[in-house]
Amino acid sequence: MARTCILVVDDDPDLRSVLQERLTYRGYRVETAENGHDALTKLDEAVFDGVLLDYLMPGITGVTVLQHIRQHHPLLPVVMMTGETSSQVPAQARAAGARACLLKPFDQGTLEQVVQSWFGTAA
Repeated sequence: MARTCILVVDDDPDLRSVLQERLTYRGYRVETAENGHDALTKLDEAVFDGVLLDYLMPGITGVTVLQHIRQHHPLLPVVMMTGETSSQVPAQARAAGARACLLKPFDQGTLEQVVQSWFGTAA
C-alpha cells in the first residue's frame, strides 16, 4: 500500500520545512509548494491524499487554490492554515470547502490530530 501523500503549501520556507520534517517523520510522503501557482501545477501533475494550505499568500491565494481543488478534485481533503486572528477566516475557509482550519502557530499534537483525522494514517 502506498504511503499517504500530503501537499504542503505555504509561502514561509521555514514553516514548509518544519511541516515536511514532522510529517515525513510520522511516515507521510510530503511534497511542498511555495505559492499558489506552484500548488496548482503540482495538483495537476500528481495525486495527493490531502493538502495543508496557507490561507494568505502573495499572488494566488489559498482560497483561490481551494476553489480550484473543489472544482477539479472535489473529494480531496484540504486543511487551511492561517496566522490571521480574525474569527471569520476559519468560517470562510470551511465555507469555501476546507475540512478544518489550523491557527498558526499550532503545536505538534494539534497538527497530528488534524492530519490523521482528515488525511488518514501514514501507511
